[in-house]
Amino acid sequence: MRTMISLASLCLLATFPYTVYAQNSDHSWSKTYAVTGKPSLTLDISDANVQVHSCGDCRQVSIHVELEEQKLSDYRLEESQRGDAIRFSLKEHMKDRSRFGFHVNWHRSEPKVTIDTPAELALDAHTSDGHFEASGLRGELNLRSGDGNVDMDDVKGKLRVESGDGHVRLTNAEGALEARMSDGGLTVDGTFHAIALYTSDGNLDLTLRDGSKLTEASRIESSDGKVHIRVPHDFTADLDVHTSDGHVECALPLTMDHFSSNGDSSGHGLHGKLNGGGTPLLIRTSDGNVTIQTL
Repeated sequence: MRTMISLASLCLLATFPYTVYAQNSDHSWSKTYAVTGKPSLTLDISDANVQVHSCGDCRQVSIHVELEEQKLSDYRLEESQRGDAIRFSLKEHMKDRSRFGFHVNWHRSEPKVTIDTPAELALDAHTSDGHFEASGLRGELNLRSGDGNVDMDDVKGKLRVESGDGHVRLTNAEGALEARMSDGGLTVDGTFHAIALYTSDGNLDLTLRDGSKLTEASRIESSDGKVHIRVPHDFTADLDVHTSDGHVECALPLTMDHFSSNGDSSGHGLHGKLNGGGTPLLIRTSDGNVTIQTL
């Protein structure tokens, strides 16, 4: 009877994408998920550094967890696959925190989660505490980071990034970008057709590369920090800029509809057309200068 159950189980498994699992010790965990099309990858990770890299046209998602000072038993690891949809979660057990909810981390080495995935995917990632890196990805990419720096390079598609505390840097990016920062700087370099950038406390540095052309109304808002923008010499936009406490500088050909520079609470602003005008681009700062330069 045991043999019959085993054979039936093997037949059932053959109808699903295979997975390869390996746990070498209490400090290492790995698993590979086969996919047949564009994967959907959902991540929920706390207290770990995460790296997501493209493996090109491969047909599998590989996840590897490496711990130095901690043990896997200190964490709750959950994972599942349904078709091409993969979910992975890694969180510390609450027992590892003090009874009053206060957690002291004296330069502890965080776990490292490394993920290799096909370039084309839908990514929904949430990290609570730790650095996040991604490269070579294409598609709808959503990231929410609680505390830690974010570095994304060579990413393309519909991009959305939210960060609570840490510097966010996107380089060689392309597509439509929405980024929201609570506490930390934002550096963006790429080719975009739509942007929506918001910072509460930190400088914002934006470089729009040659080929950038806004096709959707875009906006940049900063509560406390400088805004520095570099654009191609032929960049077009209907520009609307205002800063409550700061100066506005624009080095591009601008046909002005309105300009104000008052020493009172009305602040400084300008409204006009860059290179004949185009899609609306609104820029607002509460406390900080706005500088617009050519590449």
